[in-house]
Amino acid sequence: MTTPLSAQSFVRLLKAPTDPPHPESPPKIRIAFAAWDDATTHIPNKHELIAEFILTRLLKDKSKTSDNPVVDARYWSLLHKVLDGSVGAGARGLKIWLGSLLNRTPLAPIIISILTLLRDLPVTKAEELLVLVRPCFSVLWPLSVHKIGVETLLECLGAVLNVSAELVEDENLGGICEAIVSSYREALGNTGNKKKLPAAFLQSHLSSWIRAISSSSHLSPQLNKAVYAAGTETLFSLDALRASPSSESLFTALSSSPSSPNSPFTINSAIPVLPLLFSTHTHFLRRYRTSLFPASQNKIQNRENDMRMISMSFFASCLKLMAGKGPSWEATVGLVSVIESERIYVSQGVGEVGAEVKVVREDAVRVLEEEEAEEEVVHLALDVLAALGRIDYDLIEPVLGRVLPRLILIRPSPSIHKSANVLLNLLLDFHSKTRTLHTYSHALFDACATLHSIRSLVSPQEFYSRGRTSSILGHTHLSSLAQAFRTFLTPTQVKEGAQITQTLKNTFESYQKLSSIIKSSEMEDRPRKKRRKSEPAPSSASPVPTQTMQEVDGHALALSLTLKFAALFLSNLPSSFVTTEVREAVLEAGVWAIDATRSLLSNRTSKIPWADQVTGAALLRFAYYLPAWKRGGEQGDIRGLLEVAKMEEGAEGELVLEILRFLFARSSRSDSDIEVETVLDVALTYIEAQVESTGGLIVLYQIVERWLDLVDAQGSKSSLDRLIKLIFSISPTSTGRADVQGLQPKDVFWGVLHNAQFWEMGNIRASVLAYLTSSANSLEGSALDQFSSTYCLLLYVPPEYLTKQARAELVHRAMEGDVTISSSLRATTGEKTAKGKRKHDEGRDLEDMRQTLMYIRVFLQRMGKLGYLNTSDHECARDYTKHLMSMEVSDNAVLREATINLAELYIVALLRASDKDPSASAACASILCSLAQSGSFDKESVPKLCVLQLVERLRQDFSVSSLPDLIITSIKGLHAALTPVSHPNVIDTLPTSGTIKAWASHLSFGHWLGVAAASTSGYSQQLAVAFLRNRGKCKSSAEILGLLFEELRCLPNVDRGAHLDLAVGVFVFSTEAGYIKSLDEVISSGCKHLSIDDFSHILNTVYEALESTRFPPAQCVRLVHAATILLRDAPQGTLKVVQWFFSQCLNLFIGHARFLAGSVDLKQACLEFVARQCSDRPAALRPVDPGPIHALLSKILCGSPIHDSTTTPVVFHNSITILNALVRLRRDLVVHILPHLGMVLRQLVSCTRSLRPQLAAKQSRIVTDTLPSWIAPSEPLGVPEARALARLFTSLTTKSVPRAHMQPSAEQKAESLSKPFAKHAAYVVTAYIDAVNDPLCVMPADVRRELEPGLFSLCEIMGTHSRDAVMVSALDAGGKSVMKALWKEYEKQRYIGKG
Repeated sequence: MTTPLSAQSFVRLLKAPTDPPHPESPPKIRIAFAAWDDATTHIPNKHELIAEFILTRLLKDKSKTSDNPVVDARYWSLLHKVLDGSVGAGARGLKIWLGSLLNRTPLAPIIISILTLLRDLPVTKAEELLVLVRPCFSVLWPLSVHKIGVETLLECLGAVLNVSAELVEDENLGGICEAIVSSYREALGNTGNKKKLPAAFLQSHLSSWIRAISSSSHLSPQLNKAVYAAGTETLFSLDALRASPSSESLFTALSSSPSSPNSPFTINSAIPVLPLLFSTHTHFLRRYRTSLFPASQNKIQNRENDMRMISMSFFASCLKLMAGKGPSWEATVGLVSVIESERIYVSQGVGEVGAEVKVVREDAVRVLEEEEAEEEVVHLALDVLAALGRIDYDLIEPVLGRVLPRLILIRPSPSIHKSANVLLNLLLDFHSKTRTLHTYSHALFDACATLHSIRSLVSPQEFYSRGRTSSILGHTHLSSLAQAFRTFLTPTQVKEGAQITQTLKNTFESYQKLSSIIKSSEMEDRPRKKRRKSEPAPSSASPVPTQTMQEVDGHALALSLTLKFAALFLSNLPSSFVTTEVREAVLEAGVWAIDATRSLLSNRTSKIPWADQVTGAALLRFAYYLPAWKRGGEQGDIRGLLEVAKMEEGAEGELVLEILRFLFARSSRSDSDIEVETVLDVALTYIEAQVESTGGLIVLYQIVERWLDLVDAQGSKSSLDRLIKLIFSISPTSTGRADVQGLQPKDVFWGVLHNAQFWEMGNIRASVLAYLTSSANSLEGSALDQFSSTYCLLLYVPPEYLTKQARAELVHRAMEGDVTISSSLRATTGEKTAKGKRKHDEGRDLEDMRQTLMYIRVFLQRMGKLGYLNTSDHECARDYTKHLMSMEVSDNAVLREATINLAELYIVALLRASDKDPSASAACASILCSLAQSGSFDKESVPKLCVLQLVERLRQDFSVSSLPDLIITSIKGLHAALTPVSHPNVIDTLPTSGTIKAWASHLSFGHWLGVAAASTSGYSQQLAVAFLRNRGKCKSSAEILGLLFEELRCLPNVDRGAHLDLAVGVFVFSTEAGYIKSLDEVISSGCKHLSIDDFSHILNTVYEALESTRFPPAQCVRLVHAATILLRDAPQGTLKVVQWFFSQCLNLFIGHARFLAGSVDLKQACLEFVARQCSDRPAALRPVDPGPIHALLSKILCGSPIHDSTTTPVVFHNSITILNALVRLRRDLVVHILPHLGMVLRQLVSCTRSLRPQLAAKQSRIVTDTLPSWIAPSEPLGVPEARALARLFTSLTTKSVPRAHMQPSAEQKAESLSKPFAKHAAYVVTAYIDAVNDPLCVMPADVRRELEPGLFSLCEIMGTHSRDAVMVSALDAGGKSVMKALWKEYEKQRYIGKG
């Protein structure tokens, strides 16, 4: 366009019927762009004309398949420019002209079109388009949405449901979708007639909505929640529920949806959503209950029943929908959980619909009865039964007889165990509360008794293995059941339960009869080969014994488990209800069990059948739990059991375990008919034969856990030696196949070593010492392994229990072994260097030798720290120390550390002896000279690390004047050898922490020796500056800070102010959590050597940084923490400086809102600063300090409209700590500001309140505005905080003597604040009464209970006069009742001088 357009020409071009208007002219959008960009063209209301053109074009051509302007970025870009640039001089308001334009041009079709077309665009192009669409939408949508009908908005919602999954994470699209959903929900709420909407939604958008709210939804969580709310508000609106209260139309629509696998929506995709829909449907029923169920007077209960009936109808529809599609147990669990949480089911008044719950119950039981059921399905079926039990116990009581046997036989897994324990706890809790535990115990007995009748392809042996590991026989259930028996059984139930012996006898007799059939059948089959040929063969001789044998095994299984429950029952009878008759019956049962075992197992010459073994083990276990092992049985009978345990193939592990346990118990009697040594010999023989099996491990575990004292007292030395060898042959890290209780071999090993009783037993200790000192002298082959295992074991042996002779022998062998192994390592390493390679086995041998060397040196190090090394032989100490320094062990950190510590021990011992023995002085000087001549200080070698560690020890424990001249000369030579290596070079990059530490140690070494240091005062400053520039790349902050303080201490001419300022900077900007503790230690040690002027300077630096507003909260927290450390470790003579700094910081905290309204970490740091000063240095407090302290606490405890997401109880505890310290340690200062103290105590009481549930927003705001910002309303303070506050109240009555630097004029007496605080205590009590009596708040019972001791102290302080005054003037009727109840409890516990 070469000539400017007139307004009339521009309008004609835009409204031309074709695009472009003329064949030779550009498209209309380019004409509009050119006109908008041309500022010289004057077209009145140009923005209105262009906007109308764009919107009209988008609306008319929204359905074009090609060149659709809706997805053309040029139109949206120009529209964005027009909307942004339409505000100018002389222009009409945007709402005026754009509103009238939107009245003529509907926006909803355009939005629907673009949301639909975005799915077909490439992701990159769609995101670029959305960047332009979102600003236009933000302007246009609010102006047009109030003119869009709710039906059209429903279509827009349908477009939102079908947005592209690839674009759903786009922020612009998310904003558009959220605005549409929000507008639809608002319009839906304002619409009066909603009858057509549910039908339209079900017909057109149900499948998309289900897909959008499912677990696989591609929508964002926030949009997903809004979409779900929009759909449920449509489906469960008042009009929809009036037409169909149970929403039959919803299930009709779901049932009629396509079910083919190729369909994007199937019924199976809707099933997981049903529990959520069920819960929402129930909520809407309750919301509209007055409109849906108009109730006349006295018929409120009928309304509740109607609501339950409709909810159960909805539940029945859900089950019907799932019935034809296969059971979905996750959805079933969710549906039943909704019935539980919403309390829908009632045993009476639900009509026939309640039968659906029983159908679910039967389905769950059938799953348990299926042998091939999947683990996840069984777990969910148990969850369903548990939920039904919580709803109404009567629902599951009829099927307990079918459920309990299956809980025994189900194949175990962690998820099944968890669900089964929930169900069992529910059953036990119900019977405990109703005092019907005898019914539950009979149900358990019946479950065991019916096991043999369950027909299955699984063998009884497999069932028995499952039963032992099942939840019903697990430790969790059995321990809870035993506790319930001891607590909740009644006297009548105890008396009746003792008669269980007869039932057990009958069951055992039935088992014996059945077993005798097998034996007689076997006897009859033996002479069958002599049968005459004329006699016919038996018709069914072969299958009958097999079937009968299975039946015998099943009866043995049932009897074994029955005996286990019976033993649990009889051994946990309440002792207060056990009469003589009951006690005799229990003893008789135990004696019968012993006799039954004897008749079953004795005189066996062949292998005992599995059924007899299981039954015999159960009988012995039964007798062991009862005190029957003290009586019954002849000597021959007992030794007969011992013979069974000796049989190589006669008994399995469980039977042997029970026999040995019973015999150990019997042999512990004073009049025992069997010796402990005999039983122990059999047990050890069995363990040695079964050392790799679980049975042997369990027997060994039983001995060391239960019978160790008996074995020590009566076992022979040879047996004890065998036992110790078996125990210590276990590797500390060995892991074998665990038994049913998860027992590992290493558990036995560690259990013995951690058992104090084990080391106190004299005979066992002698065997242990004999085992430890019996290692071979040679170190080749298996002898090296034994040597290594011995010293590995010694690391876990308490050295105090080693005799002097044993210690000397072990130390001597260790030093010889060290030298031998080190020589082998050097030789092997030399061969490796010469050959250039080594075999795999040789490498493994080298690693074993290094491991053994580590064990030896760690053992010697521990002996040295306890003073058990022989350092009197100075030549030997010298040679061994040189040997330690001669070998490099840098590849093993533990070995290197032990080597350095061991060398230090010997050198320090020689230094201590040098002033009395010249040979010690010569030996020490020789070691130091060899270190100086080693020439290995240029790397992180053992000699260098040893010297650096020795320097610190010399500085702490020795002075130069106390050492001989020969040693001083060698030390100076060592310092000279260390100087070239430790001297820092020019800093190009930050050095390693080892280099920095070496220079600091060198400075300290020279200062200790009195040697003048080189002038390198700028080194630490350069390091600090480089660290502050690159602190994210440096991990040596503690070393740099230590070097700064070391230079301050050792170098004479340094810029002390700059050093101290940089020290503060390094400390403040080191925020790594792993270095904070080490930095604190460096600050603490460095402050002790500062002068008063230096300490005052560093405090001024910290204060100026705190006063500045340049530092973010994280650095402010570090600054306050630095102030806390500095005041805690202040040098001598700095009291006035400390007092001034503390007062200034208090005023700073109070006067600046960033310390109080900022992050909770900063509040916590400020309170920690005050608490440390008040607790650690109370005498430093001045009379001007308590006022600001209370003001600080009051501001931190005051209410706030903004709250953190989580509560920080540390703030509350620090406030309590501050007040406690003031009350106990500086009563003389607190007595002048008691009103302030009372006000802060009232605020602390107010903080213990909790928000009452289900308050409206305005009511919640009334309460939350009175809570501090660090308390989240959803996480109120709990019991620990109430207990701490009660202790503070109690301390008001505790007598104490103030701690102050001033000398008292007269001897002070211990007094409390009871009398001074008497006038103020009433107001603290009224704060508690107001909190309890607040209708919007609740104070939990456990919190009130913990506060009672403190409140009683306040009642004692205030007295009856103040109480009466408060009752008359300050309390309403509710407050008076609370006060009366509190005072009544106080009077109950008050001591009145009697008794």
